[in-house]
Amino acid sequence: MSLPIIGITMGDPTGIGPEIIVKALSAGEPFQACRPIVFGDEQVLLEAVRREGLPVRIKVIDEIPEEGYQPGEIFLFPPSRLEANSLSFGKPDRKCGEAMVGYVEEAVMWLKRSKIDAITTCPINKQAMNKAGHSFSGHTELLAHLTQASSVAMMFLGSKWKVVLVTTHLPLKEVSKWITHDRILTTIRLTEGGLRRYFGVSQPRLAMLSLNPHCGEEGLLGEEEKDEIIPAIEEAKTLGIKVEGPFPADSFFDISNPRNFDAVIAMYHDQGLIPIKIFDFKESVNFTLGLPFIRTSVGHGTGYDIAGKGLADPANLIKAIVTAANLSEFKREF
Repeated sequence: MSLPIIGITMGDPTGIGPEIIVKALSAGEPFQACRPIVFGDEQVLLEAVRREGLPVRIKVIDEIPEEGYQPGEIFLFPPSRLEANSLSFGKPDRKCGEAMVGYVEEAVMWLKRSKIDAITTCPINKQAMNKAGHSFSGHTELLAHLTQASSVAMMFLGSKWKVVLVTTHLPLKEVSKWITHDRILTTIRLTEGGLRRYFGVSQPRLAMLSLNPHCGEEGLLGEEEKDEIIPAIEEAKTLGIKVEGPFPADSFFDISNPRNFDAVIAMYHDQGLIPIKIFDFKESVNFTLGLPFIRTSVGHGTGYDIAGKGLADPANLIKAIVTAANLSEFKREF
């Protein structure tokens, strides 16, 4: 049986994306799981190869090769033509923002045409993307737009927990406005359906975290629990979904008292990602629920503090690629 074809988008050209790609695809593990195709810029990747001194060749393509997938051989489709010597690490400009979006748009086009089976994304700079005229707060929102997905959610896969976010990339002062009954219920249904479809959990058990300290203390410390979260939980139960909570977020992840849930639903970005990254910084993978195809991503950012220094670890990207390959058996729904 042929291995699945996984499209890998390069992310921010001035971050660690190019480096971790050339490192990951010089190793054998991704090629045991899939046939990788990179969407990025040739000169930027060549510069990463030169800087790292890796025995890697870049082969520009316009169609899917039949063979030749092996460590050190990178098949690349370049949607843009950035000049590596015009870029500065950690300083993406408008043309970088346009390129980041272009990689993703091209990968989605290849998915729609059934050329590839799934995608894995490297980290982008959201401000640069917006400066280029693409007003999205992240990959997840961009992908939802490109696919006209009615609802999506970020699920982080770790060794101890699967964590799903009700809200994603928002200023903290805006979070409570988005903690609504309908949004919470949608997230519950996406999580339950995703566990059944992709992870083979026949009767998922879900845990819901609170937004406020001590679950709001019956309204004394916030009303979102009694007005929005608990009613959403109760309605989900009427639909046959096994969900419990809300649980105080400060004590839920106590590893001395492990809880038997298949996924945890967190109210906002850092609430869910801090425990995941404490235990699984190199292993956790971002998986998008609600898209008509499989998309995984690294669980880290652009790494500007180490970009260009040869210090970036490709382990998380390799994990994301292998996860996409393993999940790609599920039929695309375009």
